[in-house]
Amino acid sequence: MLWAGCASSAIRVARRATSLSAPGLAGLLGASRRAARPCSGAGRLHIEYVCQPGDPDAAVAGRPSARVHMWSQAGGVTMPISPNKGPTAGGTQVTITGTNLAGTSAVMFGTKPATGIVQVSPTQVTAVSPAGNGVVGVTVTTPGGVSNPTPFYYFDPPFLCSLSASSGPLAGGSVLTLTGTALSTATSVRFGTHTAVPTVVNDRQITVTVPAGDAAGAVAVTVTTAGGTSNSLQYTYVGLPTVTALSPTLGAPSGGTSFTLTGTNLTGASVTFNGMPATAVTVNAAGTVLTGTTPAGTGQAIVQVTTPGGSTTVPGGFTYTLQRAYVTNTGSSSVMVINTATSTLVGSPIAVGANPRGVAFTPDGTRAYVANNGSATVSVIDTASATVSTTIPVSSTPHGVAITPDGSRAYVTHNGLSIVSVIDTAANTVLTTVSVGSNPYGVAVNPAGTRVYVTSQGTGTVSVIDTATNTVTGSPIVVGASPRGVAITPDGTRAYVSNSGSGTVSVISTATNTVLTTVTVGTTPRRVAIAPDGARAYVTNSGSGTVSVLDIATNTVTGTPITVGTTPYGVAITTDGVRAYVANQGSNTVSVIDTATNTGLTTITVGTGPFAVATA
Repeated sequence: MLWAGCASSAIRVARRATSLSAPGLAGLLGASRRAARPCSGAGRLHIEYVCQPGDPDAAVAGRPSARVHMWSQAGGVTMPISPNKGPTAGGTQVTITGTNLAGTSAVMFGTKPATGIVQVSPTQVTAVSPAGNGVVGVTVTTPGGVSNPTPFYYFDPPFLCSLSASSGPLAGGSVLTLTGTALSTATSVRFGTHTAVPTVVNDRQITVTVPAGDAAGAVAVTVTTAGGTSNSLQYTYVGLPTVTALSPTLGAPSGGTSFTLTGTNLTGASVTFNGMPATAVTVNAAGTVLTGTTPAGTGQAIVQVTTPGGSTTVPGGFTYTLQRAYVTNTGSSSVMVINTATSTLVGSPIAVGANPRGVAFTPDGTRAYVANNGSATVSVIDTASATVSTTIPVSSTPHGVAITPDGSRAYVTHNGLSIVSVIDTAANTVLTTVSVGSNPYGVAVNPAGTRVYVTSQGTGTVSVIDTATNTVTGSPIVVGASPRGVAITPDGTRAYVSNSGSGTVSVISTATNTVLTTVTVGTTPRRVAIAPDGARAYVTNSGSGTVSVLDIATNTVTGTPITVGTTPYGVAITTDGVRAYVANQGSNTVSVIDTATNTGLTTITVGTGPFAVATA
């Protein structure tokens, strides 16, 4: 006679046998069976036993409150073994506790003998489970006979099919869903060397919060259940993105401005401007350079970069402003403002010093610096109010102006004195002057802000100034006759110099400060501007009334020269790269060029003797 009972009820079950096979035990215990499908859809059986008080039969559950007690009139008496479940491959060490267990000679898991039997005490035996399947009765053989059977559950090994995300932040915290088979007894999920406790959804699904990782990179993810440890899937910890620079920081409210972000861990990034997504986002293989196009917006925008590793806010953000072109008028001593979205004049001319020449914007677009050649001053224009906020006295004949990328310094050439003035833009005072070749005209700062390139018309050379020391570094670079304009590519690798006396453009390697090649253009080239994407250079040809377009990749002239006004001089390209503005000194106009087709769009009448153009 055997007795069996749940935690809160017991019923008498008459049986003639003193030991039970696995099927017999399952029948005796009223077990319910539930099938779970594997990833491929092929059948794999998982059996779950639930003990319910009041059941007509005694059923078994894997929870502590549902214990089954069995005893017989002969042999040892056992209580539930611990643990009472293990993998089908066997190898689980179990502890069997009961009475009359002295002299244990065998432990059987159904019809299979256990190994590694150790008599701990008359009331306790340990053994190692053999391989098996489903639920089996565990019995102990002693000199007094065979004990009642106690259930042991074999579980299939877990198998992982997929993770809901293959990567996440190094700090952890993401909630993943793991899909597979035989997951209902999952106790832990391992991410490399770190372990997390999962929540079981069902036999095919669990969720887990990813623990923090040790370093960025891939780790193996496995699940441990009563059936053992699963196969592994790869999960990649991603470092938090960082951004060191955004260029440009200004753009049109209509959007469409091409921008570049530099930083680290940018792979897989998306970018938003005040919550609106940027378009055409691409990232280089190293994850250090991201390019894209701004959406439409207004005012100051918060720029957010989001990757699988997290999100970061770009310092300084982005400002949507009226895109403008400033034109200096040498004959009328004024600056005129063009709305580049509509190619129309905005407001009244801004009065500056006599014979204004060069003009340049600060990187944030809030100020414009104008070199007044006839009055030995530099006017500082507040672009918000379109008024002169201060006037800086400098040496005579100031001509060209360039401002460092951080906006802290302005470099001004003096074509009659063979010097360059260095202005502190915070105090708007001259810090020092640097001696260069005779008749310096053009000036440009490299994107890193470490070097300044100055053309000297009188010596046919280019001087290079080290901005850290404000001294000339190396020997002057010999170029063509009467060099005027200079511009540097966005990547900082090359400088383009227009040689008005030889009808050429010299291409300088900034790594070696040597001339790589010389390109023939139109008659009397004056100024040069490079598109924001670095693909093309635009050169004004004063003597032929045209603009030549150079392909930067091949350093050759592309297409037919673009006809503009009389005596074109200054040229500038909008920050989004879609328009080029050319100051025609002889016809008092500005020509607007569509850079997509390299054709003239319209002509704007400005003041007398327009000389230089700058855009922001």
